[in-house]
Amino acid sequence: HPERTSVWRGIGQVLAEVNHLKAFGVSGLMMFASFTVIPYITIYLQSNSGMQAQQVPWIYLCGGVATLLSARYFGRLTDRVGKVLVFQRLALAVTVPLMATTLSQGLPLWGLLTISTLLFTVMSGRMIPGMAMISSAVEPRLRGTFMTLNSAVQSASMGLAALVAGLIIGRDGQGQLTFYWVAGLLGVCASLLSAWLAGHLRMHGAPASGA
Repeated sequence: HPERTSVWRGIGQVLAEVNHLKAFGVSGLMMFASFTVIPYITIYLQSNSGMQAQQVPWIYLCGGVATLLSARYFGRLTDRVGKVLVFQRLALAVTVPLMATTLSQGLPLWGLLTISTLLFTVMSGRMIPGMAMISSAVEPRLRGTFMTLNSAVQSASMGLAALVAGLIIGRDGQGQLTFYWVAGLLGVCASLLSAWLAGHLRMHGAPASGA
């Protein structure tokens, strides 16, 4: 580019824009909501719900297949209805399987698979309008720098969520996880906050009220 700027100046330009900071907030909250629960699913299902080790792969098989089949639908819905609206609806919808996962003790295998499959489907589906919305909130000339920083924000949010949840969750005398539901509730709050903040984003090329 004939007018290339330094890396630090490019970062400064990205961080100077309030709308970019809101987009970072949505992105971080989106990942935080997921990783308060995801790292501990297998531990919880085996220690609290009685799932056998050989049954665990079914969680990821069913969730992966459902995600693969539903991704195209969520993509079309995003194009037809709008990025922000679809994201907000899915951010609200994911709170149900998110909390259900942390309260699934005592359910049969089919019930556990139903909840986990729904969780992975909606959680992954939420990423489609989410990333489309976030990238649209960035000035095109700064998009490369923004997306690089966004990767760092998401990684930091995943690590922070797992750390905070790990501080909340404990084990009782029988080796079962305790307060997993509290970590799930924290994820629900983060998801609801991301839905609210998404409504305050300004899409590039759209009027301020377009969000």
